[in-house]
Amino acid sequence: MRFACRMMIAAVLLLGAAGVASAQSWPARPIRIISPFPAGGSNDIATRVVGEKLAARLGQPVIVENKPGANTRIASALIAKSDPDGYTLMMAAAPHTTNPALYGELPYDTLNDFTPIVQVVRAPLFLLVPANSPIRSVKDLLELAGKPGAQVNVSSPGNGTAPHLALELFNNIAKSNMTHVPYKGDAPAVTDLIGGQLTAGIHPIVAALSQIQAGKLRAIAVFGSQRSSLLPGVPSLGEQGYPDTGVYTWFGLLGPSRMPAAVVARLNREVNAILEQPDILQRFAAIGMEPVGGSSEQFARFILDDVNKWNILVQTRDIKAN
Repeated sequence: MRFACRMMIAAVLLLGAAGVASAQSWPARPIRIISPFPAGGSNDIATRVVGEKLAARLGQPVIVENKPGANTRIASALIAKSDPDGYTLMMAAAPHTTNPALYGELPYDTLNDFTPIVQVVRAPLFLLVPANSPIRSVKDLLELAGKPGAQVNVSSPGNGTAPHLALELFNNIAKSNMTHVPYKGDAPAVTDLIGGQLTAGIHPIVAALSQIQAGKLRAIAVFGSQRSSLLPGVPSLGEQGYPDTGVYTWFGLLGPSRMPAAVVARLNREVNAILEQPDILQRFAAIGMEPVGGSSEQFARFILDDVNKWNILVQTRDIKAN
């Protein structure tokens, strides 16, 4: 019995030593980062931007693979079942924390089957109105919504998207009942908003910046408590009396659960360094993104808080994904 115990302890120590050695030699081969969206979109672009810089810093190729579908659930399920060796990662997005509330049972556990590495970027959401609209502030919009018989229609790029949830959150906080009008993407919604078929819209700035600059749309607020560096002249909802309205489209790097701590620390350190490079800041600004960075623990806390927030809101507002 004592001999068997000594053998088991020795085996555990050998496995631990092998794990340390593996982490110290990482990376020894190409790294794969999964983008859960089609090629050409902002998540794909961000993944390739980070991957290109990581490859140079790590001395190994970084291969980006697109696995779109099911509101990122296909890619998430793949990552959850991958080996936790640091060679298969994912550039997760906002649906990662909204899917548990919107879809219920998933083929993975959002909080326990992944290792958060670093939140990379976020895209603030803006409340937009047509340029010729008499609405010039959030106060004006809510006053219109409060009038008897008023129909205030607000667009989003689709049911269950971050802009849709942003509207539901704002309705809940402001005690309003503006009507959600889902579209299949930002572009058709912005077109109808310019054409006057909608009262307002909630969209990331990359979908509307050219129309704002052309004088066809006006941004009256950015969600959250702070102004965005992308449009610093636009007041935040917090400034206008509505705190706790921080909703973003965001991207962050994560891997399977039980990744070696040394590998997580190395990836976190390298990505944070990448986010400080001026050319990277310019490339992200071009797709309407702001850098985030921070520790893996901060990213884990963000994911937990976001999952809890959307669980409460989806139940309170009876929000449906489809």
